[in-house]
Amino acid sequence: MPFCHNCGKEVKEGTKFCSGCGASLTDEEESANTQQATNNLGTPCPKCGSPVPFGNVACSNCGSLLNPNKHTAAIVLGYICSIFIPLFGIIFGIYLLTRPNKDVHKHGIIMIILSIFMMIVWWLFFSYMAYRSRMSYYNRYYY
Repeated sequence: MPFCHNCGKEVKEGTKFCSGCGASLTDEEESANTQQATNNLGTPCPKCGSPVPFGNVACSNCGSLLNPNKHTAAIVLGYICSIFIPLFGIIFGIYLLTRPNKDVHKHGIIMIILSIFMMIVWWLFFSYMAYRSRMSYYNRYYY
C-alpha cells in the first residue's frame, strides 16, 4: 500500500487525496509541488539541509540536533570558575560532558584541563606566599 507524501499515513491505492491530511496523491501535482512537499515534510537540517519530519529532535541523515541547548551560561560560568574556583570549574566541566549536545563536550574537556592547571598554579602561588611569609618572620627575628 502507498503512503501519503505529506503526512506519511498509509492510503489505499487509487485514492486521489489522503484521508489524514487531505493532500493530493496524484503524480502530476506531486512533481509540480516538490518544494511544497519538502516544506510539508518538516524543517530542513541546519547542517546537511535534508528535510527532518516534524517532532524529530535529530536529523535522520546526519544525526545533528535540530534545536540543541547551547548551555551558554554554563560555559561562561564554567570558564570563570575554572580560573578562580577550580573545583567548581571541574563540576561545570563534568556537567557539560553529560549533556546530549556533543558540541559542548569540548568545552567540558577544556574546563577540566584548565581547572587542574589552575589548581596547580594556585597551589604554587599560596605555597610561595606562605614561604615568603615565613622568611620575612625569620628575617625579622634574626636581624
